[in-house]
Amino acid sequence: MDTPTSLVPANWDALPADLKNVANIQCENCHGAGSEHANSGGIPFAISVPTSSGACTQCHDAPTHHIKGAEWNTSMHAVTTRDASGAGREACVGCHTSNGFIGRIKGATTADTTFGAINCQTCHEPHGQTVPSTAAHLVRSVAAIRLADGTNVTNAGNGALCMNCHQSRQNAQVYAATSPGSTYFGPHHGPQGDMLEGVNGFTYGKKIPTSAHAFVVKDTCVACHMQTVAATDAAYLKAGGHTFRPGYTSSDPNVSGDLVGACQNCHGPEITTFDFPLFDYNGDGVIDGVQTEVQHLLDQLSTLLPPAGQPKTSLSIDATWTRPQLEAAYNWQFVANDGSKGVHNTAYAVGLLKASIADLSGQK
Repeated sequence: MDTPTSLVPANWDALPADLKNVANIQCENCHGAGSEHANSGGIPFAISVPTSSGACTQCHDAPTHHIKGAEWNTSMHAVTTRDASGAGREACVGCHTSNGFIGRIKGATTADTTFGAINCQTCHEPHGQTVPSTAAHLVRSVAAIRLADGTNVTNAGNGALCMNCHQSRQNAQVYAATSPGSTYFGPHHGPQGDMLEGVNGFTYGKKIPTSAHAFVVKDTCVACHMQTVAATDAAYLKAGGHTFRPGYTSSDPNVSGDLVGACQNCHGPEITTFDFPLFDYNGDGVIDGVQTEVQHLLDQLSTLLPPAGQPKTSLSIDATWTRPQLEAAYNWQFVANDGSKGVHNTAYAVGLLKASIADLSGQK
């Protein structure tokens, strides 16, 4: 059959069935030449199972139209370390290595502690065997997520994959109230899933309000962090997509580097930055932007924690800290480690910080 002289959609329909069967992406595109495997008498290592992103980026990294590889290479997920693998790291590899994460999602009973860098295959199942099988984009799993406090998250969409790892890994009500102070005290460093859902902070027995993001944003994490960015946008290849960054650093002080397109769907076109004003949360008489207000509350709380009297960017927790100080420190770390300064869940972040400040100030 001659090559069509005019490239139109109907050409595919006109192909013979046998030709259609070999005209798409096939095994050898990713696994290498099958002839070497066959000619060797079936030696397994003569055909490879790719475990790096290179198998994918041979096609998915050709800007300006195929940009996933270029985006991925600028993401923090692409920067990995072997420190989280090996014997004794069974509790780490389920998130910090590709081998461990894939095994965990597949329900392996023994953690694979061999090192494998986080890559395309970590989050995507190339053969389409996703959980459930209706997951879009070959995402490896969008099954319900159970957080450490027992919360069962069933409505996270594609963001469910992210929440497998982006959670505190501690039951705050038990942990903050009983664990001794040490340099390791606190929630795990990525509690974004808990924050977005408005659960698992230390609540002092109070009902802390929550924002609506977890209920109204269909794909939760993915909807905001993986926004499509136009090639003409200053954020192109710097934010959105597989960079997972919600913004970029702008050289122009008058231009916001925040990707607010997803925000504008609900908040309106007047939103041009994440740090937009709502209320005077810290009570200083000035309505600053949400992120600025939350930072003021973080500073206010940290001045009440040892050494008292000065705001801090990190806490040096040890065995001398009192139980009230540890409970408040848990919430400080929970909000600070979330990284969004209230954007993920303004009401919950503000509520936790205010409750901690009130407890340490004797204003219960």
